[in-house]
Amino acid sequence: MGILSITLKPKPAFGAEQVYIIYGPLKLSLTVDSLRTFAETGKVDNELKFYARFAGEQAMARLRRMLQIRSQLPVTTVSQLTYAPMSEDFLQRIGHYVQTESGINGFHAIRAAWILSASKSNSYTLIDVMRNYPAQGIRIDVANIQKLQNLLLTLINYKNAVIGAIALQAKVEAAAEPQINFSLSPDPRKSGKFQFLQRTLELQRSMPTLRGERIIRKFKVNLYIPESLPQPAPVVVISHGMGSTPSGFSYLGEHLATHGFAVAIPEHIGSGKAIKEALFAGLINTNVYPTDFVERPKDVQQTLDELEWLSHSDPNLKGRLNLQNVGMIGHSFGGYTALAVAGARLNMTRVYHDCAIDRTRNNLSTYLQCLSQQLPATDGRLGDPRIRAVISVNPLTSIVFGPEGMSEIEIPTMLMSATNDILTAPVPEQIHPFLWLKTPEKYLALMIEAGHTAADQGDGSNPNLPQTSRDILFAGPAPNLTREYIQALSLAFMQIYIGNRLEYQKYLRASYVNSITQEPIQLKLVRSLTPTQLQQAYGDSPPLEFFPAPVEVFVPKM
Repeated sequence: MGILSITLKPKPAFGAEQVYIIYGPLKLSLTVDSLRTFAETGKVDNELKFYARFAGEQAMARLRRMLQIRSQLPVTTVSQLTYAPMSEDFLQRIGHYVQTESGINGFHAIRAAWILSASKSNSYTLIDVMRNYPAQGIRIDVANIQKLQNLLLTLINYKNAVIGAIALQAKVEAAAEPQINFSLSPDPRKSGKFQFLQRTLELQRSMPTLRGERIIRKFKVNLYIPESLPQPAPVVVISHGMGSTPSGFSYLGEHLATHGFAVAIPEHIGSGKAIKEALFAGLINTNVYPTDFVERPKDVQQTLDELEWLSHSDPNLKGRLNLQNVGMIGHSFGGYTALAVAGARLNMTRVYHDCAIDRTRNNLSTYLQCLSQQLPATDGRLGDPRIRAVISVNPLTSIVFGPEGMSEIEIPTMLMSATNDILTAPVPEQIHPFLWLKTPEKYLALMIEAGHTAADQGDGSNPNLPQTSRDILFAGPAPNLTREYIQALSLAFMQIYIGNRLEYQKYLRASYVNSITQEPIQLKLVRSLTPTQLQQAYGDSPPLEFFPAPVEVFVPKM
């Protein structure tokens, strides 16, 4: 919503007062005051009547909803957002639609109007931004209005309908489940009984650059090893997101370790701590290495190879690790990593196809996904057969995998999504991809009102600090509550699928999730969802296709 609070905007003193609608050979002139009256009261005055006549009732209703949207991004965040390279590309594309009166791309004017609006108020609408648009008029070709509306509907109306459909399905599933008093059962959100040791490994390997040179990739792995287990501990690998570090998921590693899991969290150096401030200060204003699409999964594989060697050679680890059934958890870029290692194939044909299309992208993660175009030829197979269950939190999937790649996963899979995620949009990156999964053991967890970074505790140095506006923007309210949900579902999932503890099945049910969900973050869990349910909830053909047109999985010529 914040990004699209850009679309039209000016100000009386030195801003736009007129909006020019180009309809074929016609040029209609509307005052910003006329649009403000329509937005606030629904009244169509004489200026707006002619446009309303050819636009139609439905289009006018959509226009009014668009004009009423409020943005609450603070000026510092707006400034950082609009000057980030990937956001600049987005605004340049919007500028093709929202031009100055003379027909010049409106990029610079949009950026200035948005920043000025945010500097004047902590809550502002499209009308407010129009009044701060630094040009006498705004020019919009009517042919592009539908494109702008579709962007808006995809981000807001359709997403809200999808959330409703998932909530309804969770209610149906809960009603069909056995009634259990969960207050009498152990709480999977709480720590277990085992003490654990921490240890850090230092690994390295030779890797190629995009230029074909060889460099040494050095990285650390944080280990959490439970003590006093009567049998080898099942192993879980956690992959952090872009701009993060292993410490961001120490809370989850420690939680699982107290329940008897050995946890390994490798550091992904090409997309880790070194770019953290650039990432969140500039919103993806960073030079991510395209090779990380391949090297991150290799970090996981090398970590498992090292653990296998240590489990036979190191006296302190000998016989303490079960590496036959390994679980995998990942967040954001780490969510991609987890799915790739679990068997989703990197789909270079879809990457080449989708990234070549010149279109406005309302999903920032696609800019990151399209960096994979720079990779050398690869068949996209990055899976490791030791991985037997996977949880992917806020992953990016739509282009790098697509339906073709996601459908190759054969192991139990849970996708976790946050409705306020502005980096990896929940509908195209997690909810529709849930439809693409063919494995029978699949789950979709939806955290309503949570943001993208809620799963990541950062360096964890002071968890009691109040949230800043930037934290709220990216993490959403109450990130500690979100992390409790992740702890509970991760523990239950891993106990069942790699710990062979079938008594934990009761925690992977909608009824259990209903028993722990609380404001301000609601949690929903479903095992089934269909396109029909989503379309019925929306009441129309969705603005985002359920299954993109198929492309063949890329196989390089040998």
